[in-house]
Amino acid sequence: MDHREALETMASERYLLGELSPEQRDAYEEHLFDCTECASDAMLGAAFIDRAKAVLPTMQASSAPQRGYVPTKAEPAKRDWFAWLRPAWLSPALMVPVFASLIGIIAYQNLVTYPALEVAANEPQILPAPTPLHGDTRSALPVVHADLLQGSTVLVEVPEGGSYASWKFDFYNSAGKLIWTRTVANSSPAQDTQTIWLPGHIKQDTYKLAVSGVNSTGEVVPVQQHLFDLQVVDPKVKK
Repeated sequence: MDHREALETMASERYLLGELSPEQRDAYEEHLFDCTECASDAMLGAAFIDRAKAVLPTMQASSAPQRGYVPTKAEPAKRDWFAWLRPAWLSPALMVPVFASLIGIIAYQNLVTYPALEVAANEPQILPAPTPLHGDTRSALPVVHADLLQGSTVLVEVPEGGSYASWKFDFYNSAGKLIWTRTVANSSPAQDTQTIWLPGHIKQDTYKLAVSGVNSTGEVVPVQQHLFDLQVVDPKVKK
């Protein structure tokens, strides 16, 4: 999935609403690794949903009748054939604060987030120092610390002087699900490392990075795998 397809299919909104098929969800999650704008949309949308879930119950509770209140007999109301189209939580008393929160998020997104992303996309950046990942080892798993804003980088060792035409990297979570894959050309036999950037919104988990060599006939040969623990750190939270 590319950025144009994500916009045309409203992938960010459908992803948050759980309306994507498993294939579309996997493609969109893979796209998030390469698209800062969609990653920002997903995080802001998730924040709004969490805020709405927290605000709506309190507003519904405050609108409930107080103890000791005796309602007067009301006149029979006319039957509204379209009432089923208007759930109770869509009443103006409940939705005005929710839409106010949404407008605040949109304003912050347009006045702060998007300009900051545009600046970040057009200016040099100092990335975190890469964490080296070595081949299969029996020692404790290396820990990679990812910044929510900057993400993190890992330095992956590959065999020197290999005869492979390209290298294939497969990224799996602790459940064994493939969440990202990429193939890069083996441009120089002397190059024995590859640097991979991990976005800040990635979930904290134990990950496996499988490295394979692809020969000239297209055959994929497993070479090595790297296991590591990823810990996500919010720079705004002081230790």
